[in-house]
Order: sequence, then C-alpha cells, then structure tokens
Amino acid sequence: MLDVYPNVNYRVSKDTNGGFGTANDIGDNFVSKCLSWYLKKSMDYPQLSLALSMGQLRKQGHSVSYSKSINNFNFDLYIVSSSIVAHETELKAIEQITSNNGEVIVIGPFGTSLPQPYINAGAKVLIGEPEFYFVDKPKTKQEVTDLPNVITFTNFFTADDLEYPAWDLIFKTNKPKLGFLAKGATLPILATRGCPYSCSYYCTYPLQQGKKVRSRDPVKVVEEMIYWSKILNVRNFQFRDPVFTINKKFVNSLCDEIIKSGYKFNLAAEFHLKDINEQLASKLSLAGLKLAFVGIESTSSEVLENAHRTTIPIDEQALQISLLEKYKIKVKAMYIFGMPADTIKTAKETIKYAIKLNTAYAQFSVFTPYPGTPAFLEYEKKISSKKYEDFNQWQLVWEHPNYSREDVRSLLTFAYTKYYTNFKWLIKSIYKFFS
Repeated sequence: MLDVYPNVNYRVSKDTNGGFGTANDIGDNFVSKCLSWYLKKSMDYPQLSLALSMGQLRKQGHSVSYSKSINNFNFDLYIVSSSIVAHETELKAIEQITSNNGEVIVIGPFGTSLPQPYINAGAKVLIGEPEFYFVDKPKTKQEVTDLPNVITFTNFFTADDLEYPAWDLIFKTNKPKLGFLAKGATLPILATRGCPYSCSYYCTYPLQQGKKVRSRDPVKVVEEMIYWSKILNVRNFQFRDPVFTINKKFVNSLCDEIIKSGYKFNLAAEFHLKDINEQLASKLSLAGLKLAFVGIESTSSEVLENAHRTTIPIDEQALQISLLEKYKIKVKAMYIFGMPADTIKTAKETIKYAIKLNTAYAQFSVFTPYPGTPAFLEYEKKISSKKYEDFNQWQLVWEHPNYSREDVRSLLTFAYTKYYTNFKWLIKSIYKFFS
C-alpha cells in the first residue's frame, strides 16, 4: 500500500475533503508559517479507505505492508492511494513502478473522479469504495494482470461486513495523530457514509460515498473502538463521517452504546449546527466528544445561497456553539473565502464574525471547484492552475471575478494572524489550558 506525498513544509492530508485531500499552506507571514508548522507536527493520518483495504487484503491471506515511499520493486502489486493534493507526486511514483514492470491499482475518490491520468501513467483504476472490492478480490497476480484499466464492480457488502482497518500494520511506521483532540495516537473511524446536502455543489464527499446515508450497527462501532483500545492502547478516535449528526436517532444510539461500555474515549466529529440541541450536546459530552468541527463558511446569505450552502441564522449559530462549549466540547469553526459571489468586503466581515465567535479553533480556506462536482463543470474554463496539487483549499485556482491569487493569500495571512493573536482568544485559550 503506497501512500506518497509531495515534499513540502506544510501538512498534506489525503483523507480530508472527502478523500481528495487538503494541504495546510495557510499564509505567508511568521504567524501563519508557525501555524502551518504546528499542523504538520500534530496531525497525520492516511486515507481511511486505504487502511480498510489493507484489512480486507490481509483477511484474504495476502502479505500486506504500508509505506510512504518506494523502498523496493519486489511486490506483486502496488496499491496507490489517489488524491488531488499529491496527484503529480502519485503519477511519478506510478511511472517509476511500471517502468520496473510493477502492477499498480489506484484507489480513492480522486482516481474515481479522474481516472485517465493514472491510466496514462500505467496504472489500473478501481472505481468506487475500494475496501468493498478487496473483500474477496484479487486472488492472484495473474488476476490483476487480466483486469481492465478501469475496474468497476457491484458491491454486495455493507460496512459491517468489513474487517477492521489494518491500523496495527500502519503503526509499525506511522502512528496517526490529531493534536487538537488529545495527546497520543488518534484513529480515524467511520460510523456513517454518504451526505444528501445541497453543498455537494462544491463538496467532494458524495462523489464516492454517494448521497444516501448508510449507517453501521452502533454496537459494532463500539466493538471496534474497544478492540483498538485493547490492541493498540488507543482511546482517541476521529469520526470521519461527512455529517456525524445527520441521523439523530443513530447518534443517540451510538452515544448510549459508548456510555454503556464504560470505556473513556476522546472523540472528534464534524456535524451541522442545526442538528444540535441540549439533550444531544449533553449526551455527546458524556460519550467523550471533545472536539466538534462545524462549517460556517460565510456570514453573507447571498454568498451562501449562490454556492448552494444551507445553514442556520447567525444568531442561532452563536447559541449552538455556546451550547457545545457549555458541555466542554471545543469547537473548530470553518470558513471559506472566494466562493463565487464572495468579495473582499464579505470576507472581512466573515473574519470579524469569526473573531466575535471566538471558538477554540478557526480554519479559513479557499473555495475550490473540484473535478466531479457541479462547481467544476461551471468553472472548468476558468481554471488557471496548471497543477492539481495547487487544488489544496489554500490557493485560488480559478479566475474569480472579485479576487486575484494575491488577494486570497493576503486574506488568509490576515485572517489567521488576526484570529490567533486576538487578545480574547489568547485569554480564553490560556484559561482552558490551565483549567
């Protein structure tokens, strides 16, 4: 399992952004570069689909290993995790392998959305969620050789049929971590897949997972968490569900199972603020939720409506965040500059609003039209970047009517500096640290 990354001085993650990945190149001054350095040191985990695929292949009896570099050419099969943020680096690795007569299968959402460059480099591309294909295939090297360039399959399995991800193999060389959540290793985990929300206009999660929400058995989710707690002594888990709280009945059942288990976990999850109420916030806290990721994007209703993003009114957002903080759940609020109708004025209003909310963490990124999304079809002819690795959510990659690339970089630098040097944020952070 080959998981290559570009050699840069900021964090590159393939698992975020629906598996397309992000690269936290967040600004150009001293404060921004310090934050980029911290992110690279404190956050690192591979694509969950890669770890799950390893588990299925090992179950079949194959010998499987994980690496971030090509250390030899003696493997029968190289499975390369695809992404947009390491795309050109992946192509070079594939060309190197195939020039030495190696067999390569590319997996992941970006390969599914844009298979041809990987095929041109000499690989075969598996379309869809790879872990389900690898439940019972491939059996032999010859079977791989006989596969077509584009591998499609019918899935007869559910997430509860899958083996656990092979985290124990990955731990031999890389321990996944999420410093914002807790010290020690943090394992990504899935409880649900799929997202039906209208922000699929620019969001990549539905491209591989689809819009239909599929839930695991809450009992089996907790069994997996307990298993890794016993095997690897891990108590930190990051739910990689597109919207963790989209099914309140399911989330309540899952929290009940976690509480009933008696295990003390530290949990992180992403959800929509409209789903939160007092009862759910209390239960999430009892289950161990310590960190919540929430998308706010912009304060401008016109900007949000133009990008097909639905949200709750601003005054309600503040109340929901206060409710989470009441139960000692830290909030990371996420904002986007450069949506099609966004201007420098509306972006600066968003920065002011972020500072007023004063959440534990804030993330400012850049609207990016990704291949496979309706936004890409609309703005494809305006794409200005020559490399897909620029599509990292911190670069302007298309000709925006109200922004230049330099405008966006200046806004990012200004936003991160203003936010993380704000006196109220510093006082709040110091108080939380000591308490």
